[in-house]
Amino acid sequence: MFNGAIAKLNIDANKVDPIATSFVFRRNLAGEFTQIFEEAWAQVEQNFYDEKFHGVDWTKTKTNYQAYLPYVNNRADLRILLNDMLGELNSSHQGFSSNGTEEAIRLTSSTMETGIVFENEKPFTVKYVLSKSNADKKSINIQAGDVLLKVNDEVVDSKIDRNYYFTKPSLDREIKLQFNRGGQVIDVNIHPQRTIAGNLQDEWIANNQKMVDLKSNNRIAYHCMKDMGTGELENFLIDMTQDFYQKDALILDLRYNTGGNVHDEVLKFLSQKTYLRWKYREGKLTPQSNFAPSDKPIVLLTNEQSLSDAEMTASGFKSLKLGKIIGTGTYRWIIFTSGTGFVDGSFVRLPSWGCYNMEGNDLEFAGVSPDIYVPMNFEDRINKRDPQLSRAIEEITKQLK
Repeated sequence: MFNGAIAKLNIDANKVDPIATSFVFRRNLAGEFTQIFEEAWAQVEQNFYDEKFHGVDWTKTKTNYQAYLPYVNNRADLRILLNDMLGELNSSHQGFSSNGTEEAIRLTSSTMETGIVFENEKPFTVKYVLSKSNADKKSINIQAGDVLLKVNDEVVDSKIDRNYYFTKPSLDREIKLQFNRGGQVIDVNIHPQRTIAGNLQDEWIANNQKMVDLKSNNRIAYHCMKDMGTGELENFLIDMTQDFYQKDALILDLRYNTGGNVHDEVLKFLSQKTYLRWKYREGKLTPQSNFAPSDKPIVLLTNEQSLSDAEMTASGFKSLKLGKIIGTGTYRWIIFTSGTGFVDGSFVRLPSWGCYNMEGNDLEFAGVSPDIYVPMNFEDRINKRDPQLSRAIEEITKQLK
């Protein structure tokens, strides 16, 4: 090969001579889609975690959906067909994905987030700036009450949706904003960010922390795990070994937790108890192990959006009797997976390991029920009330007394 083409080395002339080649390649998409359908069905048939297929006749299901194959005209049709067939299993952690060059999207758009939160009733008036967002910098001077005048030197029209001015085919490196502050013109430059979802969640967690500190007079530790990944595990262990051991109780919040696979490490840490004490001459008695969370009251918070590995953690927490679970039942969305790729790049995700509590109940159907049921409705959310967290503080305070 030479420069990506087949060539022959001409030693006498000390050069390479290209070799002309030609070929014809015709793809039979109908045959390809049929083969993918067969292989996807077979992979599930051989690897699905429940040998009874959640009560579904998987062979009959194949026959039913196979009848639609002659009418599959494109890859989008194939995705719909296979995902509908997989959906018959009523299982989480599964799906079929497929992409082809014929589906390449050439035009896209994205919203350039800044970290500025605007008023709902006055959509061009600043309400506040999100902590640790790109607008929350020492050099950027934006205050509540500022009114947006221009975006990248374009005068805004208050009758147009504000997002129009922040939506572009690609993310700008910098965006210029102009505000009116009581008659004074304020110009700022901000590096936009793709999303502020993480900032909003951090703000929610910080407000929860303030609430717990205030209502417990700093006696109760609070920690929220966003997911069950290694990064959040490290944050959990750091918080537990720097803050919790100095306090009298713990609230572990798994609400809105999106899962992962660190439940075992979390439960091992929380299960530690004091088994002896030691001290140096004339020193204070120190417990062993150094950290013994199980000696203190612990409450676990869950809701209907605690899912996947958060459910494993909640189930283990209940089985080990580490404390009370408060909130609502978990999402019932927990299976560990494998997957198979096909020659064209398509992929089917396979729910391969079921998760069961000590009574033998499949968590995919049973979930984890709280010991104390406390719902949180829409009015609570918009009015920033948290009855679940309030009840957790109340229950731990009883134990501390």
